[in-house]
Order: sequence, then structure tokens, then C-alpha cells
Amino acid sequence: MSEAGVYYPPETRVLPLTMIRRERMLPMPGKVLVEPGDRVQPAQPVAQTEVSGEVSVVNVAQLLRVEPARAYKYLKVREGTDVTMNTIIASKGLTSAGRVKSPANGFVYRIDKSTGRVLIKVVSRPLELVAYLAGTVSSVVAGRGVVIETTGALIQAALGIGGESYGVLQVVSKRATDPMKARTIDVTMHGAIVVGGAWFDEAVLQQAIQMQVRGLIAGSLDGSMLEAARNAPFPILLTEGLGHIAMAAPIFKLLKSNVGREVSISALTRSRWGLQRPEILIPLPSDSRPEPPAFGIPLAVGVRVRVLRGPRQGKVGQVTALPELPQQIETGAKVHCAEIDLGGDDGRTLVPFANLEIFR
Repeated sequence: MSEAGVYYPPETRVLPLTMIRRERMLPMPGKVLVEPGDRVQPAQPVAQTEVSGEVSVVNVAQLLRVEPARAYKYLKVREGTDVTMNTIIASKGLTSAGRVKSPANGFVYRIDKSTGRVLIKVVSRPLELVAYLAGTVSSVVAGRGVVIETTGALIQAALGIGGESYGVLQVVSKRATDPMKARTIDVTMHGAIVVGGAWFDEAVLQQAIQMQVRGLIAGSLDGSMLEAARNAPFPILLTEGLGHIAMAAPIFKLLKSNVGREVSISALTRSRWGLQRPEILIPLPSDSRPEPPAFGIPLAVGVRVRVLRGPRQGKVGQVTALPELPQQIETGAKVHCAEIDLGGDDGRTLVPFANLEIFR
């Protein structure tokens, strides 16, 4: 709340068409491979450098789903063993799912029997930085990276698990309130970014891994599945967060309207040194250069908002009134509220300021 009594809620951006600019920077000095004005595709390398001396930690116990103290019996290497990319360092059973491979060229630096982890000292290797986003190189930072621009849709998610990916957008749920089903993820989803309406379970995740999708987008996820989600070989984006919450209708509608298009997704989150939120980017052709709206608009009549907590969590509506005095809510407390028209059976309802975010 400002000095003048104006409230500035947090914001989530769901923009059908805006200007998107993303920096792609190397972690250390290297060579930039493109020039200003070049058109780039997501998988295209834009810069490269050499990385050496790092240690890669492989959690054998977790990957084989055994107790840490038992992981040692499945190892195929010893300390000092030279390994290359995809060398089998542990094996349990005859299937590929029961094999753990080296993530890089190097040698086994240490085996920790108590935790079931293998530490691999990585030898010098090239690191390529890809564009991630289809667009145009607007500027180059010599020896470090580039800035890429495109017009398109931008959707910010509440929670991301994993890294970055790109692929063709596919929607497998009919409605935003429908949980994702394993049977809807078949061979046609290979290499796709798959969208479901509400949440998904372990069967969906395993089917997605088997079909080699490149990413999952859903409304929410049960907290008990977080560990399994972190081990997935692709990023997972949740537009609403943890729980059993349907995807916000405007987000689902925007995603469904862009089925078949190439999209880029990032589950990366950073709260310091430059805010970064999980995001879905959909490059779209445009004759204009629309600029994104400025951050920091106040709560006001007519503004679109989303409910963050309570029985109507995830619902999106429009502010219809801002009572001057604190209002009594279901808990009996008196707090500043906004009257929100959520439509449908919910109609108009009072929601505490603290339970709202700007949704645009």
C-alpha cells in the first residue's frame, strides 16, 4: 500500500502479442557466432566457449531408486577410471532405465558410498550456447553473447522445474479444468511441448518420458510428485503452482489458440540480480512492434486480477469495486478487500488485497 492508500499487487503477464527480448550470455568469455540482424532458430548456437575443471555429481542411488548405501554394488567404475560421455557407470537390470551414464568426458574423481553419489572430474570441453528463441539478433556483447528479439505471446508461470526447452505446442486436455491423462500422450507427442488443463499424476509423467516429449505445462502438481518432477529429463511449468488447481482460463485459451506453433519454455527462476520467472514464449508474425506494458500498475476498478489463495484460487476476474473501509471476511477478520466479478456461479465476491495479483 502506498502513502496515498493505493495498492500495487504482484503481477503475472499473459500477453497475446508483445515485444520479447532475451539475453543469451556465456558464463565466461568466448566467441559470438552471429551478427546483429541475423535470424536465429531455437537450436542454433549463437556463442561458444571452453569449460574445464568442473566436477559433475551423479546421484546413482536416486537414479536407480535404491538406498544410498546399496548403490555401491551397482557401480561399474572405480575411482580414477576414465569415462566418456554416456559411459555406463552403474547398472541395475537389463533395461536402459536401469543404467546410469556419465554426463561428460573425464574421470571418476570420487565415489561417496554413504550418499550413493559419483563425482566426475570433467575435462576441458566445448560449451555451445543456443538461441533458445526464434527471432532476430538485435545486439551483440563482444565475447559474451547476444540479445534476441521477436514479437509473440508471453505467458508467465507460477512454478518451474528444470531448465529450458523448445518444440511444437500440443494441447491434450479439452478444458482448463481437465486433469491430464496418460492415454492422451502418444507417439504423436514425440518432441512436443505438451499442455494439460489442470494437474497430472505419476502415470502421465512416465508416459511423457517414454514418448520423449520436450516439456510439460499444466495448471498444478501435487506436492508429493516434486521429487519425480525434478528427475524428469525435460522442464515442467505450472501456471498456478502446487496442489490440484485448474489452469487459469485465459492462459488455457491462449495456449490452445496456438497449437501447432513452435514455442520456447524456460523453468528457470531467479529472484535476485534481475527477476526471472518461468515462461512460455510463442513467436508470432506481426507488422508492428508492440511494447510490453510497464510493471507496477495499481489495483483499480476495471483491472483484471487472479485469486492467489482461498477456495477460489486460480480464478480470474475483473475488479468492480474497491470499498474504502476494511471488510469482514469468512475468518471474521476485517481487511481491505476488492469486489471481483469472477463470472459464472462465483459471480461477484470480496477478496482480500493480499490474495490478489494483477493478471495481464
